[in-house]
Amino acid sequence: MSECLQASSQQSAGGYLLILGCSKTKREDYGRAPALEIYNGPDFQSIRKYLRENGWPPGLIIKIISAKYKIIDATTIIEPYDERLEKEAAKKMRRRVRYHLKKIGCPESVFVNMGKDYLPAVSRLETLFNPDRIEYANGCGNGEKRQKMIQWLHNLPNSTASISSQEQSHGPPLYFFPDWDDYVYEPFQEDETNEDRIPEKRKYAHEIFEDDPPYDGLLVSLAQLRIRNGRLSRLDKKKSSNFRDEMLVPDKLLLFGDCGAFSYIEDSDPPLSCEKAASLYDQFGFDLGTSVDHIPISSISERKQKYRMKLTSEYAEKFLEIHREQQYQFVPIGSVQGITAKHYAKFASEYVEWGYKHIALGGLVRRKDSEILEIVAAVREALQKQTRGKDENIWVHLFGILRPNLQLIFRHLGISSFDSASYLRKAWACPSRNYLTDDGEYGKWYSSIRIPFSTSKPMREVAASDPEYSNGAMEELEKKCLTNLKLFDNKKISEEKVLENVNKYSALLQRKKTYNHFSERHQELLSERPWKKCKCKVCKDAGIDIVIFRGANRNRRRGFHNTWVFYHKILHRKH
Repeated sequence: MSECLQASSQQSAGGYLLILGCSKTKREDYGRAPALEIYNGPDFQSIRKYLRENGWPPGLIIKIISAKYKIIDATTIIEPYDERLEKEAAKKMRRRVRYHLKKIGCPESVFVNMGKDYLPAVSRLETLFNPDRIEYANGCGNGEKRQKMIQWLHNLPNSTASISSQEQSHGPPLYFFPDWDDYVYEPFQEDETNEDRIPEKRKYAHEIFEDDPPYDGLLVSLAQLRIRNGRLSRLDKKKSSNFRDEMLVPDKLLLFGDCGAFSYIEDSDPPLSCEKAASLYDQFGFDLGTSVDHIPISSISERKQKYRMKLTSEYAEKFLEIHREQQYQFVPIGSVQGITAKHYAKFASEYVEWGYKHIALGGLVRRKDSEILEIVAAVREALQKQTRGKDENIWVHLFGILRPNLQLIFRHLGISSFDSASYLRKAWACPSRNYLTDDGEYGKWYSSIRIPFSTSKPMREVAASDPEYSNGAMEELEKKCLTNLKLFDNKKISEEKVLENVNKYSALLQRKKTYNHFSERHQELLSERPWKKCKCKVCKDAGIDIVIFRGANRNRRRGFHNTWVFYHKILHRKH
């Protein structure tokens, strides 16, 4: 008789267990990564495809038998290696494998898919689990075994807690755009006057793109109220405090409220109470609201770090209680802060026990990719244990994290959403990556063409120090650059003629680093004319002006374009 059959019903945790043998083929490009990503045989590729398309079933635990690591979870961070498991070695590790599997409890269903040399490691599995609930991938070949495994996965109940009735159950994670009053004035003018810069002409990205917005929702920080910056701080309290109406946000876009922990990161305690935060989320009409947190930054003592972690946890528990008592309509998001991956996993588990169906991992922005992967993987493993016997998995958000090279892994690990303004900011904050196209897996970046205002202080200093550019010569060169670029856009002047003037004028802008000299990048941009191929509204309206680095009028529009390309062409692969 199996040990599960002898166990009481209280010990039976349910859930689902998939046991695999590792693969000979391994990915080298990630370095250290979850085992699910490192092993790259057909079985693992099929599992990743299933997770991409369907999400991670609640309570599904994937264990892997490995020559080097013995038995590990699919989320365990490992490095590529070259070692094969022989049948005799598999027999010797059976006791260790059995010990680890016994700790799982009593799964509702078990599926075993491994080669004959690996099977001795899990022999007599029927004495651990209910024999009627164990299925082996027996078939004529590896392809048939794989099909049975995928069919077993498809038969599992699979859903994740939703955040709105309009949310898609599967597909790419939702992308939230952090709102910090990033607007442009419409219609586009090459050089705006004060008459053009009036509040009535301000337009945000979702207004410009209308039915084709470049995000699923806006992340709005309550810090705007504190620092008196942003549209939230300018709401007309006499008319309405509904942020959606104020920002003309369509109903299909979500409003995600955040307490703005980075705005008080140096303070000993958050300036916002749980009661106040919840009340403001409700008042402003947000769809989602985050519990008050405090980031345990590395620059403070370990004692203070632990205090902030504990405080964040206590606030999350209190926040959920307030939400229930007041019967607020927004979805409560429990913000998790930690020092190590184990801390994040521990607190995430506690939040689920309290009743949270939605959590967010904070404090990740300043961490390395390797640290973020370790944290996300540890949280996923913890959540799989917590969701055994439940109908749906936990919705997980990553605060401030995009990391294009990790997006696919995040998707495999069941990340539901993220937020970032990096594609907007690159338009003007990055030395050479300013304009994005959808070429390649992560897109292709081009430099912009810097045509600084001749009236700016740096250019006036150049004119004052060099007679060649005094007495209006600087202004004339500036005008010639802009005129020639427009002529080039209309195919009325050669690329060489444009570059001659542009490179001369642009080089006058004093830069501290040598890589800020753009002659080669200018040539690539003008030769390939990527703005001509783009179908987004800002590129159609602005033409070549979209790639000219010259004030917020153009720069922010270029940021809107970058965000649109990322969302529609890279994240969603719409071509």
